[in-house]
Amino acid sequence: MAIQDTWRGGNPELERRVRQLEAELRQSEERLERRERQVELLTHAARHFNSGLDDLDVIRKLVWTAMELVDATEGVWGRVVDGRMVIMESLWREGRDIEPRNVSFEPGEGVPGHVLLTGEPYISNDAAHDEHVLQWLRELRGFQNLIDLPLFDRSGVMVGCFELHDKKGHQPFTEEDLRMLESLRALAEVALENVRLQDRVQAERRSLAESENKFRRLFESNLIGIVFGDIHGALYDVNEYYARLLGVSREDVLAGKVRWDAITPAEELEKDQAAAKEMLESPEGVCTPYEKRYILPDGRVVWILLGCAFIDEGRSRNVAFVLDITQGKESEELFARFLNSEQLAREDAETTLSQLRLERELRDQFVSALSHDLRTPLTAAKMSAQLIPRQPNLPDKVYSLAARVRQNIDRADQMITDLLDSNRIRAGQGLPIEVADCELRQVVADALEELSSVHGERFHLRGEMRMEGRWDARALRRLLDNLCGNAIKYGDATRQVTVSLEQHGEEVELAVHNWGNPIPPEEQRTLFQYLARARSAEVSGKKGWGIGLTLVKGVAEAHGGSICVESTPEKGTSFLVRLPRMTKPPA
Repeated sequence: MAIQDTWRGGNPELERRVRQLEAELRQSEERLERRERQVELLTHAARHFNSGLDDLDVIRKLVWTAMELVDATEGVWGRVVDGRMVIMESLWREGRDIEPRNVSFEPGEGVPGHVLLTGEPYISNDAAHDEHVLQWLRELRGFQNLIDLPLFDRSGVMVGCFELHDKKGHQPFTEEDLRMLESLRALAEVALENVRLQDRVQAERRSLAESENKFRRLFESNLIGIVFGDIHGALYDVNEYYARLLGVSREDVLAGKVRWDAITPAEELEKDQAAAKEMLESPEGVCTPYEKRYILPDGRVVWILLGCAFIDEGRSRNVAFVLDITQGKESEELFARFLNSEQLAREDAETTLSQLRLERELRDQFVSALSHDLRTPLTAAKMSAQLIPRQPNLPDKVYSLAARVRQNIDRADQMITDLLDSNRIRAGQGLPIEVADCELRQVVADALEELSSVHGERFHLRGEMRMEGRWDARALRRLLDNLCGNAIKYGDATRQVTVSLEQHGEEVELAVHNWGNPIPPEEQRTLFQYLARARSAEVSGKKGWGIGLTLVKGVAEAHGGSICVESTPEKGTSFLVRLPRMTKPPA
């Protein structure tokens, strides 16, 4: 104290310098204290961001922590919705109040729109004279300066932004503030991605459970025998239908007490060997359905129709679909004996023969379609269901596998739905639809995008005008899937399939056109009949059930519309669907 009194009274310049140093020391201490507080806030945020239950919780934590980090009084946050930045909420540091906003900014409009357009942070310390600040909004909200940062997902796509207003003490926002907020943003973006991943995991788990239930219903329905085995002939699962066919329990079959090769006559084993060879050589890993017989231990002869497909990439495991055709075979044998008898009238003979042939054709189509179309769903259902529980960290591969399960089991479920709906149409009941306001061009564009992921860039959409109306979007996508699938299957593989939209007053016309061999006029009249297939489709070798166009007609008529076909060598083939814009809900 004596020393200070000495120099204070004797050297004014030294006294001024000491006071300056003391002021600088206090400022340094304040900066250090503020930096320590900021580091503490960032550390706290790193620990607590990932405890958010959902993305809203994480975003609110982000804004509140950001206000604490740079001493701001108000914060807002927004999402990117349909190409616009929509400010969802304002959060106040004092009292931690929350105010709903829902204010939309086009790209380049206001600061949020500017950030959306540029993808870069923005600082304004003179909001009253800033060309990017909407002055009516500034006057309404009463802020003087601001800092706005965009939010991105892990692929670099902007998903939103957060903006802070009015730094405490009317201080300007600085580059140091920006660096701190960018560090905080990085933590929040990781937390938001974790929330999205958790949501996806939960959704995929629910979807997988639903898919497993769908497949289990098919397995346990006992409409057809289902057998899982390997390339060496061992069986590791069968359903009750197959066990009953052999007259034993499932446990006896799986225990090897009754082996399929032991009850197959030697001459029939050659058919099995030929089918196995066909599966190995086939790109799709399937065989053509074939007939064979079992001779059971009690002497009974059982005839079956059998189709097989591999269900793993290594082609070591397979699934077989089995139909009991013993009764049909006995009927054929009885009919053959009757043909040699003068007691049977020719008219009855022709009727019976036609019925038997139709029955066999339907069985062939059914088993062939199941063997081919259910191969992927069975693979996904078996393999993905086993993989998911074994992955503790749930990497991206798990999500891909789970997505395959959902898609392919949905395909199997759709096959069953198609059969049920075609029978409904055949019985004159019509398809149930749920109409709602929708935009037809968007429905068609979304459907073609999904089809392109399967068939490649084969589709061209013609017609730019929006078409608002009331339709069942899901049913229309089903209609498009069938028409576009047929165009790809039977059309010229070197040329595009064109889908066009036109509006005619209170009606719209949807047309699907492809080039290729035309449909003969005599076959056009029966195309939409149940189980009808054109002769040209039969000789093409392409598989089909003959119910797709029945469903297409059912969808069109359920909307109060119609469908027709035009097919010539010069103009190609077009299916024209006319629909009223305002479909009335079914009674």
